[in-house]
Amino acid sequence: MSLLLLIATLLMATVKVAVTSSSDAVTLLMRVKDSHVSSDSNNFLADWSSSSKPCTWRGITCSSQGEVTSINLTGAGLAGTLDLPTLTALPSLHHLVLRGNYFSLGNLSVSSFCALQTLDLSSNNFSGNFPFHQLLPCRALTYLNLSRNLITGATATPFGFAASLLQLDLSRNQVSQPEILAYTLSNCQALTLLNLSDNRISAQLSETSLAASCANLTTLDLSHNQLSGELPQSFVGDSLELLDLSGNNFSGMFSRFGFGSCRNLVRLSLSHNVVSGGEFPSSLRNCQALETLDLSHNDLGPNIPGALLAGLKSLKELFLGRNNLRGEIPAELGMACDSLVVLDLSDNKLSGELPLTFGDCSSLQSLNLAKNYLHGDFLTSVVSKLSSLRYLYVAFNNITGPVPLSLANCTQLQVLDLSSNGFTGTIPSGFCSSSSPLEKMLLADNYLEGVVPAELGGCKSLRTIDFSFNNLNGPIPSRVWSLPNLSDLIMWANNLTGEIHEGICSNGGNLETLILNNNLISGSIPSSISNCTNMVWVSLASNRITGEIPAGIGNLKKLAILQLGNNSLAGGIPPELGKCESLIWLDLNSNNLTGTIPSDLANQAGLVMPGTVSGKQFAFVRNEGGTSCRGAGGLVEFEDIKAARLESFPMVHSCPLTRIYSGVTVYTFSKNGSMIYLDLSYNFLSGSIPASLGAMSYLQVLNLGHNKLIGNIPESFGGLKAIGVLDLSHNNLQGLIPASLGALSFLSDLDVSNNNLTGTIPTGGQLTTFPSSRYENNSNLCGVPLPPCHGALNRNHAAGFHAWKKKQPIVTGIVIGLVFFVLFFVAFVLALYQVKKYHWKEEQREKYIESLPTSGSSSWKLSSIPEPLSINVATFEKPLRKLTFAHLLEATNGFSAETLIGSGGFGESFRCTTKGDVYSYGVILLELLSGKRPIDSSEFGDDNNLVGWCKQLHKEKRSSEILDPHLIKQASSEGELYQCLRIAFECLDERPYRRPTMIQVMAMFKEIQADTDNDVLDAFSMKCNVIKES
Repeated sequence: MSLLLLIATLLMATVKVAVTSSSDAVTLLMRVKDSHVSSDSNNFLADWSSSSKPCTWRGITCSSQGEVTSINLTGAGLAGTLDLPTLTALPSLHHLVLRGNYFSLGNLSVSSFCALQTLDLSSNNFSGNFPFHQLLPCRALTYLNLSRNLITGATATPFGFAASLLQLDLSRNQVSQPEILAYTLSNCQALTLLNLSDNRISAQLSETSLAASCANLTTLDLSHNQLSGELPQSFVGDSLELLDLSGNNFSGMFSRFGFGSCRNLVRLSLSHNVVSGGEFPSSLRNCQALETLDLSHNDLGPNIPGALLAGLKSLKELFLGRNNLRGEIPAELGMACDSLVVLDLSDNKLSGELPLTFGDCSSLQSLNLAKNYLHGDFLTSVVSKLSSLRYLYVAFNNITGPVPLSLANCTQLQVLDLSSNGFTGTIPSGFCSSSSPLEKMLLADNYLEGVVPAELGGCKSLRTIDFSFNNLNGPIPSRVWSLPNLSDLIMWANNLTGEIHEGICSNGGNLETLILNNNLISGSIPSSISNCTNMVWVSLASNRITGEIPAGIGNLKKLAILQLGNNSLAGGIPPELGKCESLIWLDLNSNNLTGTIPSDLANQAGLVMPGTVSGKQFAFVRNEGGTSCRGAGGLVEFEDIKAARLESFPMVHSCPLTRIYSGVTVYTFSKNGSMIYLDLSYNFLSGSIPASLGAMSYLQVLNLGHNKLIGNIPESFGGLKAIGVLDLSHNNLQGLIPASLGALSFLSDLDVSNNNLTGTIPTGGQLTTFPSSRYENNSNLCGVPLPPCHGALNRNHAAGFHAWKKKQPIVTGIVIGLVFFVLFFVAFVLALYQVKKYHWKEEQREKYIESLPTSGSSSWKLSSIPEPLSINVATFEKPLRKLTFAHLLEATNGFSAETLIGSGGFGESFRCTTKGDVYSYGVILLELLSGKRPIDSSEFGDDNNLVGWCKQLHKEKRSSEILDPHLIKQASSEGELYQCLRIAFECLDERPYRRPTMIQVMAMFKEIQADTDNDVLDAFSMKCNVIKES
């Protein structure tokens, strides 16, 4: 009886504890909800109520005794502050997962009852220093994830990671404290995973072996930081399985890197560093478990160590692309075929053929040999035997002859890229069958002729077809138009005829890219194009298309680029185009369009969001021959085209002067964008210019020339803060040139000639710096650069300008394309500007060069790594005062102008002169010295800008407040910064005649650099290639 009584008593006690624990949990959790959650937009916590038990609440998991053991609020969309004292007071709480919310740091002093084993705070809004030491009472904590926040470091040292911690993830933050790296690598006996990738840690790795300090570490990811120096000779621990050091600044000889026994190493990545050397470490042979070896984007060479790599019997993925490898591909490498699945040897200087030994690579699924000097018939003799091959890239080589039909033997092939070779003959019709998995067929930039095979319609999985830059003729078969999964149809620069298929997108809106410009296509644009709701880029320019522009195009909400220029389109411009809320590029030049310019085109201003064409590779052919050219230029898809082929293309020679830029599109506005390119020139448009166009604050090119427009130039054009090219010539405009145009400091090309304008050309800003030809043939226009005015006309208009200046500060900026060609000082400033962004403002993976068509606050930039005009940031880690012009030459890769694509036999090379837009150069200097954007309402207000702000501080003798503190830290002499600031203000003098010439600016910088060891200024010249018709 006493035993039964004891059991009953225990059961009652257990029930009482559970009830008490549940009651306490309600109190604690409701305190968190009521006091620390400021927003629950998704009503995730709707069922958290004091009248119910926590075990029934969303996101709560309980034990069988009713104790809260886990809280998982992943992706709940909650905002508030983190309250760990309350949460960790739950004595059985083992797992707390708050990933994907908007919590910020609150109180992290955990309770003494802390039983946490897992703490996941990733993807929140934690910023600043994190108090790691406050988690020490959580003695059972094994997993801590703080990734994807804005954490910069730790609040105290030592950092106090719990001894029980097994996995620590601090990736994708802004950690810059090297002490965190040093501490974790020296106190990681229990750690199995350490991820510090995608931060800003600048340090060198010590020679300490991980085998001694991190005996249990299996995963170490330090990628995408600012680590530098030579790779340690002894670093790889015996337990290490994954080591990722990619995306840093490691240098030195690869042969010095020690792998030890590396018996467990499975994945090694050293890509995107500057490691050099011709020999691989002999200890690499010890890594017999190695499956992935990524050494791409370094400076390894000159030969591939075939025998050593073939000895890695477990190797599945080998990446050696973008190095300096030369010679032939070694036959011994083919001996690794037993396990090899992925082989990337792209972007080297390899020659010869793929050895026959690779014919036995039965497991090989991806082969990338692009951008080399390979030739021969290895596609037939070797590649066609690879039965498992899915991805084949051999673009940009020297392969000739017909396209091998034997490649159809690769029945698993999904991507076939033979672009930019020397293939001739016709496109084989035997690649496709109903079961073919082929998704991409890229044959651009060859010498193929004949028709587009109708049999391609049998490849039902085809998503991308690119046959650009060939000699194809005839119509595009209807079976191709009807491919169910087709998203990219790119066949520009051929001799294609026929019409655009009437039923385009009638079976669904999968088509995203339609690029057929520079062909002989006729007929009208079918109304069914309005069904292509996923369309991003439409280019039908330079064809023979007639009819009207379908109003249904306004339904294409994702459309970013619409190019219909140089056709025979008639009728009006559909106002519905203003509904294209992603449209940033509209080119309708050289048609027969009539009617007025719809004011609705500006409806999308302030609504454009970035992203729709990010990452697209393009070339922009910019016409610089004045009014003798039709249109401002042309944008062409440039994914698989050699520069030499584009150089000889007829559209390049349509103007006396043409420049070609290539790059990758990257948006720089994060929201509230607008159109950046609008060309309506060479039509028959009438009526007045809509004032609403002045609301397009990101517009960089506006060409309305050669129409029949009347009325005044809108005063609202002063709001075009980013405008670089403004052409209103050859119309019937009248009245005064608005004084507001004097504030357009981005402006590098203005043409208002051949109108009926009167009055004085406004002074100040850029307007008086343009040649007289940009103002000629107006009825009564006067003032610099035209002959002077006389009498009241001059006084009245000047007074108007000064009155306007009191209301509107000058909009600062920099000149569009001239930055590419103005003397080397521009490159000097941009190089230093990139350094600051590299250290303080930008992600580290991309180094940007000049924008098109402007720089600074432009909507697009060129991403080019490491293209000849890109910036070698590592060079500028030297102190500012010791930066020589030799360093400048080094940092810009010799200033070779390969992003300006050659002269094509018509061009001429010339030494760039020292004359340029000094005012715009002054703006660039201020950007560099202040670290601020030229136009930023959050910094200067809506009615001010960088120049006005700096001049005000200078006037008030507060110039020290202009200088970026980060730049001062990098400079060894603050006095030099003030001298640079003085030069900037001289360049920005409101009176053009008081500004120094570029020669004088050069002399000023020579004085500043007088104590440098190697001034190569006098011997320096920059080669600029242009297309100049004779």
